[in-house]
Amino acid sequence: MKRTSRLRLVRVAMVTVVALLGAVLVPSLGSAPSASAATDGRMVYPASGNIQSKVGDGCRSNYRAHDGIDISGQGGTPILAAYDGIVRTRAFGSGYGNYVDIEHPGGYVTRYAHMAAPGTVAPGARVVRGQQIGVVGKTGATTALHLHFEVWRNGAVYTRINDGFTCLSNVARGTAIPLTFPGLGALPYAAVLSADYTGNRKADLLGIAADSDLHHFGGTGTGRFGSASIITSAWGTRKHLTHTDFNGDGVGDILVARNDGVLEFYAGRAGGGFGGLSTAGTGWYTMLLVTSGADYTGDGRQDVLGVSPAGMLSIYRGNGAGGFTAPTVTVGGGWQEFRHLVGGDFDDDGIGDLMAVDSAGTLFFYPGVVNKFGARRSLGGGWGAFTALTGGVDYNGDGFVDLIARTAAGELYLYPGTGSGTLGARTLIGTGWSGYLELE
Repeated sequence: MKRTSRLRLVRVAMVTVVALLGAVLVPSLGSAPSASAATDGRMVYPASGNIQSKVGDGCRSNYRAHDGIDISGQGGTPILAAYDGIVRTRAFGSGYGNYVDIEHPGGYVTRYAHMAAPGTVAPGARVVRGQQIGVVGKTGATTALHLHFEVWRNGAVYTRINDGFTCLSNVARGTAIPLTFPGLGALPYAAVLSADYTGNRKADLLGIAADSDLHHFGGTGTGRFGSASIITSAWGTRKHLTHTDFNGDGVGDILVARNDGVLEFYAGRAGGGFGGLSTAGTGWYTMLLVTSGADYTGDGRQDVLGVSPAGMLSIYRGNGAGGFTAPTVTVGGGWQEFRHLVGGDFDDDGIGDLMAVDSAGTLFFYPGVVNKFGARRSLGGGWGAFTALTGGVDYNGDGFVDLIARTAAGELYLYPGTGSGTLGARTLIGTGWSGYLELE
């Protein structure tokens, strides 16, 4: 038999080492399994790798004070949502590092920690089972590349998750966890966070009254609102009142343009109310139209759309921290013909869309594509009779984002979204709203 030289063996060893290092250091180019909405109550493994620890179990016949499952894996490989849900938190902590919390039906919450970077889906957005939400890393209190995966139910660690994992075994992301989750089924509500100012998962309404007071109307989750409460006064000279979760904390914020052009940002507080004023930019008072409440660039952060006095529509990219990041994306001109513009994910695909009413009173739907919009579709005429139009969030609790329109006589109508870029039959939800300078 031919003898292999020592030099060749060294070369083979070096190639093997380089390959192994590359597997750890280079992000995986493999795609995650296709995502799809789920109703069967079955979670999937969120990452591929070896099970190194479980809840209270170090996987080596030792107890460990630990609330989740550790799945070792290559850095940069995909992390998937275990089930359909709403992204409630995208944050950084000294222990968890970059982490994301997703709320699911049946009182379940899943946490994905030690991500290499902040999650790719904005708080308030809907995700489906198998959708990528980040990549494996080792941020926070850890020295090894892995995903820390927790499951909670009704505020307590769901220890039964251990039954779906075997210590020191390998799992493949996107395959079903062999465990039944009681009460986990279809998602009963859609994202409302960019207009939820009280933390009760119901979309609210804001209005600038004729006397310049800023009013808050608490949503009921059924498409109606409670009585007005005054937030602050002297807002009569402001315009372009806009709801958004502009800092990515899962709480509704306010943007509004001051008459000197400054764009004011008021961060919502988790327990209700707003923080102090900060400024996000200048030159906004002369904008023809402004809207927000969705991600238009595909980076997981809510953006702001503005139409300049010349009719140019631009995407001002949110940085997820209450400000903007360059570059601004120019969509195109000719938008001076529109009198109303409302942003939101009206076709339920994860990218922000537009509902726009032109000068002839025709409502158009513009499906969002990353950094631009697809061919528009007409949804009908007669919309010129409305003096205010807002929405892009779920007011009636059916899981799809809606529109709210006001007539000159002060009638308030709810147009329920269908999740396909169309609207259902309208419902009269109130009267006496004619005295408001703006509704949002």
